[in-house]
Amino acid sequence: QWYADVPVTTTSSSDKAQLIKASRTSLAIKWSGSGSIGLLPLDKPGKTCSNEARVFHAHGAPVSDWEFSPFHDDLLATGAEDGMVKLWNIGNKDEPSCLSTFSIPSRRVDIVSFHPTADQIITTLGNEGKKVCVWDVNKNEKAMFEMTTSKESFHSFSWKSDGSLLSTTGKDSITVWDPRATEQHVLTGHGHEGIKGSRVVWLGDSNYLFTVGQSKFRSREYGLWDSRNLSTPLKKASLDQSTGIMLPLYDEDTETMYLIGRGDTTIRSMQISDLITRPTMDENMACGTMTSIYGATLMRKQSLHVMQAEIARVLTVVENAIMPVSFEVPRKQYLDFHADLFPDTKGNVPGLTASEWLAGENKLVEKVSLDPTKSKNNPITTSSNGCQSTTVTKETSSTSVAEDTTPNTTNNVDNKTEKTLSSSTTTKEQTPSESSTTPIAPSSPSSSNKKEDNLTITHSNHHEENNKKEQEEEESSKPKKKLPHYGSAHASAFKYISGKLYHPSTHYDDLHGLSIDKSGNFDLIQASTELMGVPMSGAGGRVGIIPINQPGRLPTHIPSVLCGSNVTNFKFDPFDPRVLATVSEDNCIRLWRIPENGLEEDTSDAFMTLKDSSMDKPSQIEFHPNANHVLMSVSNDLGKPSIRIWDLDTQQVQLKYSTGSNQGILYCAWSPDGKKLAIHGKDKQLRILDARSGDILAHTKSHEGIRPSRIVWLDATRIASAGFGLGSMREILIFDMDNMSKPILKKSIDVSPSVMSVYYDPDCDILYVAGRGDRIIHTFAAKELEPLAKIEGTTLQQSLVFMPKRLCNIKETEIARFYRLTPTSIEPYGARIPRARPEYFQDDIFIDTPDYEHAAQDAKSWFNGEDKELNRISLQPKDMMALSDAPPPPQAARSKAKFEMGKKMVSDDERRQNLMNRMFSSAKRVDEEEEEKLKKDQENQIPEEDKEVAEDEWDD
Repeated sequence: QWYADVPVTTTSSSDKAQLIKASRTSLAIKWSGSGSIGLLPLDKPGKTCSNEARVFHAHGAPVSDWEFSPFHDDLLATGAEDGMVKLWNIGNKDEPSCLSTFSIPSRRVDIVSFHPTADQIITTLGNEGKKVCVWDVNKNEKAMFEMTTSKESFHSFSWKSDGSLLSTTGKDSITVWDPRATEQHVLTGHGHEGIKGSRVVWLGDSNYLFTVGQSKFRSREYGLWDSRNLSTPLKKASLDQSTGIMLPLYDEDTETMYLIGRGDTTIRSMQISDLITRPTMDENMACGTMTSIYGATLMRKQSLHVMQAEIARVLTVVENAIMPVSFEVPRKQYLDFHADLFPDTKGNVPGLTASEWLAGENKLVEKVSLDPTKSKNNPITTSSNGCQSTTVTKETSSTSVAEDTTPNTTNNVDNKTEKTLSSSTTTKEQTPSESSTTPIAPSSPSSSNKKEDNLTITHSNHHEENNKKEQEEEESSKPKKKLPHYGSAHASAFKYISGKLYHPSTHYDDLHGLSIDKSGNFDLIQASTELMGVPMSGAGGRVGIIPINQPGRLPTHIPSVLCGSNVTNFKFDPFDPRVLATVSEDNCIRLWRIPENGLEEDTSDAFMTLKDSSMDKPSQIEFHPNANHVLMSVSNDLGKPSIRIWDLDTQQVQLKYSTGSNQGILYCAWSPDGKKLAIHGKDKQLRILDARSGDILAHTKSHEGIRPSRIVWLDATRIASAGFGLGSMREILIFDMDNMSKPILKKSIDVSPSVMSVYYDPDCDILYVAGRGDRIIHTFAAKELEPLAKIEGTTLQQSLVFMPKRLCNIKETEIARFYRLTPTSIEPYGARIPRARPEYFQDDIFIDTPDYEHAAQDAKSWFNGEDKELNRISLQPKDMMALSDAPPPPQAARSKAKFEMGKKMVSDDERRQNLMNRMFSSAKRVDEEEEEKLKKDQENQIPEEDKEVAEDEWDD
């Protein structure tokens, strides 16, 4: 899929050029030769693609930048060092024809760009960086608008997606402009302080900006800004130390930012979310390319293989080639269109004509679906290679760009459903009183009414609080954009693992005479808790011994053990840090006891030598993981590969059996319980053997490649194998003994001939994979083989060796510690996990770990059939409290206190209310009783006329 053997130019007079641009059908590159542009068909990659190229002489001076029209695939704008801008119709089968030419007020054109929504509008920036000019290509005698600066030069510019506002960056500055306003300057803030070119990208039609640049200390950094308040960035972070300029490529549909540095071999990407309210940024896993990148561009969405779940493709300029880097999302089936991965994208119909935009209108480009079944309703067709492309019919003259049929097409678009616009956009039909307040510009055509003959600008006199309130209300009323979901549904707790290189004072420098001519199953560095060993060049089979407690500059001649012939493998005894076992081409296994502070001079006095008359060409030795003084060896034995299990107490072979293959053994590994052996042979078969009987318990076909592979057990039944597929594709396969018919998981890494080493951390379920000669250490969550963050070194690595977990810096949440061997040094690294409360012991990730330094049983008991597990030890420091026992964080405590206080207040209110209710109820009952008594008394009362009169009261 490469566009190979292309004489593409990897340099430009302008450091702002991307060196490649893409339409829906073609690629445009700077061809070797002054002023020439090469056009490559998008659907014809390969070594012969240059034969299909159309090369034309665009300018009399070297071309500095070029751009395809977003609405017409056959329209290309070019700028050159002669200060000229030309528009070309490349739709002709023969030589492209020049449609228009104009000069900018600068000696050289640094950036040329089309307007995002309005047709026939071009924006330019010259080399002196003092003017950003906006041109109507039909009236190109003079720029319509000019944004000027009297201070530092402009480095770049970017339009808002609706075409209403424009942002620029310069040295220590970031500015927002309204080109059509009387007062063009809106806001200014302090940007990146470096003198090298910074870049700005407006994040769609939101109010947020993304910038890349350099700090005053020349470290590359990025920033996220709110265009309504540029006083401070929402986020600003450093990337690395490098002089290469960063190229930001923004996918507006999925809100993903791709970062490519000139001269880098890695493509970074960041997922941006919540642009409607408060944006957040998450860094995705970087993509390594193994070759230096000089320029890049994003392919148009209509040209992607959507039916193969390709969500993005970055076209990169490398030496004499164009390398496509595809980003795909694995799916169970590729028969249906996955609408959740592909939101509607911008179509090829402009939202406005040039005159409509000049009249003050703002309108987003109508979006279309990427679903191939709906392509009949969209101006998008499918080419023969399965990629989607857009076809445009356009008639132009040979001297100027005509006012094409865009207004008629726009009228058709106007009849469709209007898209929701941001608070800074209105339509032409709005009156000044109805226009919404613009929180960015106090005077802007994007919030005012313009008539054809007379420009009237309405000024907003609302207070800042009212602006903010209206802005929040409008933002809350916007529907939240639903983004595609990529990756695992259950993110690993170790997603943000990072490698920490220890201080240079802990390094082992000036390593001379390292022997690297070893087989693929040979680890070039081994270590115990006290010593390190590396193979040294020279006669006698030398293994150099380096005390771990003596970092710094290594001696010119490192004291070594002398084996008498070339060393084929060596290992330290896991249960005795000063015992080293070596195996060499003289068919002897030797054991050496190293003094506590290392060797003072070379020695050939091994305290034990193991021999077997039938052992021939031994290639590997491994100590038993649980039993002391049990050693396994692998040898070819004259074409009959065999495994021997040695008892070091008796110095005899106790077990010997064939491997079941006559083609040699590439690698052999003990299971964690020491009961089984996994063997990968040259016959591409993976076999599981019983360690005591040699019986084959299971076998299956493994990697397709014949290059060496490495095996590691994940548990008692699962095995991970790092090897090669077809075409030197490095891959990881995971097998389960319960179903060995095929791998249960598979992950392709990259194409490279270097052999990989693999290490598994069972506590954290992390798989570390590193290639000899690589800079990158790949990490995976082993359960689902989900890629984690890569650990990248500064120099090429030859091998790794991991140390016991108890040696990790637990207080710094270091989950692994290892030594990285380079051609001239040994570097200590730590794999660390960022945590919210590192002052507490993270008992959720630091579980009790096996004690790999103390054997669970002796050799005699193991050969008698007993199996014992290693004891487990706690990693919790005495002066640290476990996170599970820690009090809630202050914020949580305050929230809980507020909750309890509110609960108490509610309880008090309820108690008072209940008391009042009881009082009222009691008073009501008293009143009712009195009323009833009074009523009863009234009923029992006798009227005066009915009362009897005593006899003595009568008058005579």
